[in-house]
Amino acid sequence: MKRIIFVTLIFLSTHSFSQNISLQECENQFLKNNLYLLANHFNIDAAQAQVLQAKTWDNPNIGIELNAWTPNDDKKYFNVGSTGEKSGYIQQLIHVGGQRRNQINIAKSNAQMAELDFSVLMQDLKQQLRNSFFTIYFDSKSISHIDKQMVSLKTVIDNYSVQEKKGNVSLKDLVRLQNIYLALKTSRSDLMNEIIENKKTLEILISDGKNQEVVPTPTTEELDRYKKPISNNLEDLQKMALENRPDLKKALKTIEMNKWNLKLQKSLVIPDVTFGATYDQNGGAFTNQSNITIGIPLPLWNRNKGNIRTAKAQVSQAEVQKKTQEVEVSGQVKSAFLKYLEQKSNYELVNSSIPTDLETVYNGVYANFLKRNLSMLEFTDFLDSYNQSVLSLNQISKSYINSCEEINHSTASKLF
Repeated sequence: MKRIIFVTLIFLSTHSFSQNISLQECENQFLKNNLYLLANHFNIDAAQAQVLQAKTWDNPNIGIELNAWTPNDDKKYFNVGSTGEKSGYIQQLIHVGGQRRNQINIAKSNAQMAELDFSVLMQDLKQQLRNSFFTIYFDSKSISHIDKQMVSLKTVIDNYSVQEKKGNVSLKDLVRLQNIYLALKTSRSDLMNEIIENKKTLEILISDGKNQEVVPTPTTEELDRYKKPISNNLEDLQKMALENRPDLKKALKTIEMNKWNLKLQKSLVIPDVTFGATYDQNGGAFTNQSNITIGIPLPLWNRNKGNIRTAKAQVSQAEVQKKTQEVEVSGQVKSAFLKYLEQKSNYELVNSSIPTDLETVYNGVYANFLKRNLSMLEFTDFLDSYNQSVLSLNQISKSYINSCEEINHSTASKLF
């Protein structure tokens, strides 16, 4: 008894528990736990910190000068008393011409771009999560069908093997059944490999850190949302994408940031002003002399022309890149829409009477085959086409939902 308990504990500790999870639950875990999002969010914090830094004034400079050696008759070191010498100063650099304001606006633009980068990342990862979720779901349905067929076929093959040895059935008929069995086994292996890869992706995205296997199980409501066709035409979808896509918003912000940088480079031509105050005990024209100072660099040789030309080029480059992105986005929406229309026409077969008719005919054919009312050739031909039809229906459903998600992604909208 103790040995059984021990073995059971080892089995439980080395095998993960499975958990049925809906799409909404999966997305909730993704938003809460995803390490890519958590890491990328620090970019926003860092960019916002740079806004605070840009608002900060330069520190003032302060200095002091003390007498080290008195060369007269006193011959003293560090004579800083009433008859000695000491002086000091304080200076503050003032940026003029809007330099500080321009630097603040550049930092704000960078912070907004970091937020848009985060939105782009979330959008991409969400599409990846949903594609993996539904791929696992529909491929698992296909595997369930294959497993059911393999069990039935294995029973028939075992019986035929016995009868073939007795000479009651031909080896050719047995081989036909075995070929279908091997084809199913190959299809199952291919599907399982795809499921394993998508489960790895899904587990990375939700990053729950628990030793349990998630089983994608969408609710009826989550599946029904894809059954309602969208009423938008291609132009509406393209307009929607141009308004909503975070990568296009970032392109706009890049232009804005480069324009602020151009203003900054132009403002740097205006010299900064340094205000200050000095005190001198005995070294000036008067004893205990106090002065006010003001200083500016002379803009004789460096007029910042190179940086200004560079900033202008960056503005023009960002504007061209934005137009290029708009063309690319419109193309992506068109491609996604055409794929959706193609998959939608296929998906109508899934919601027709075909699946029910297939099951009805299969049950009748299988029953008649057991009664020997059908030849082996008729049965195997039907069985092969039936299995392909069932797997195709699951593939159609998977491809259709993924095309819907591509529409969502390309328009940055939740149409499904």
